[in-house]
Amino acid sequence: MKTRKTIENRNPKIWIQIIIILAVVIVIGFAARQALSKPYLGGAVLTLLAPTDGGQNLSCAIQTRDGSVIMVDGGTPNDAQHLAETIQSMGGRVSAWLITHPHSDHIGALTEILNMDPMPIEIDNIYYSFLDTEYYRQGEHQGRMENLENLLAAFEKVDPQKLHTPLQPGQEIQVDEITIHVLNEPFACPQNTFNNSSVAYRLDVGGKRILFLGDMGWQAGENLMQVCTPEDLKADVVQMSHHGQDGVEYDVYQTIAPEICLWPTPEWLWYNERDGVREAGSYKTPIVQGWMRSLGVKRNLCVKDGDQVLR
Repeated sequence: MKTRKTIENRNPKIWIQIIIILAVVIVIGFAARQALSKPYLGGAVLTLLAPTDGGQNLSCAIQTRDGSVIMVDGGTPNDAQHLAETIQSMGGRVSAWLITHPHSDHIGALTEILNMDPMPIEIDNIYYSFLDTEYYRQGEHQGRMENLENLLAAFEKVDPQKLHTPLQPGQEIQVDEITIHVLNEPFACPQNTFNNSSVAYRLDVGGKRILFLGDMGWQAGENLMQVCTPEDLKADVVQMSHHGQDGVEYDVYQTIAPEICLWPTPEWLWYNERDGVREAGSYKTPIVQGWMRSLGVKRNLCVKDGDQVLR
């Protein structure tokens, strides 16, 4: 009887401990669900558009909490219809169109849209900085001077007040709650001239930073590290330079320290394919993927899986 009485006396304490533990578990679970349901971009929405022809592109739309649209590049001429339809679904108007550099897989869709009559969407402002045309011509232009020339011809149809160039490092562009930071002027490199002339933009949105590198190669990456402070480059989300291969080097990504990567990378490039055989190519994508793993990247959004949305 004495033993039984001792056990009975202890039971209330045990039940109190169990109740406390259950309460803690419930609170932690609720907090975890709240964190998961909280919008990553504070109510803004980023859409990375996949190429429609299986090639590579860079086309990214960011919609603010109030519904305004910011475009980065836009993709190839073949992407124009899907791009226009996407923008129409967001209200049909672009407040700020940012151009990294004038290669057709970045500005081809914009060129196509500007040449449509009537235009299927409205564009309020276009922001860009290019090198002198003659410098591109004398540099390593890869036989793609026509990309630039076609865009400049299309610009002649645009109200000059909507064209903002040149851009200055440190310049800020405000669209609703999003602040766009221009990080550099186009770098003049004799090698890989078009890609290395990419302008980097950092968008501050909802307490997060999104960094677009365009097609910067290693030379532009070194220059960017020289003209920007580490704090300038720090970002939560980064667009992988040059479609995730043969772009900026590891030290740039290490400085950026992203937790989410945007890969404008088709399937054949992601899997380093040659003649349809995976891992048989000479692309550097697997190396860059390894870099991101070593940096502890949490999410990879890749257009090989279709349009990617980050909320």
